[in-house]
Amino acid sequence: MTRKILTAAAILGLAAAAYAMTDIDANGDGGVSYTEMLAAHPEVSEAAFNDADTDGNGMIDEAELAAARAAGLLPDDQG
Repeated sequence: MTRKILTAAAILGLAAAAYAMTDIDANGDGGVSYTEMLAAHPEVSEAAFNDADTDGNGMIDEAELAAARAAGLLPDDQG
């Protein structure tokens, strides 16, 4: 039962991250640059962005966004 609840929560979290990506990803390339993040959330520091960018490619993808929000590194637009 707990496994099903955790799985559902993870799926919902990724769906919320995907929805949030459309609001932040201004150019629609599937990633959020630091410039795009600042436009949506000017309070996010470059250090927090870099911590969220776990693969170091300069962009945050949906999985990185969900993980960073869960860890409290980035604001959660969903409330």
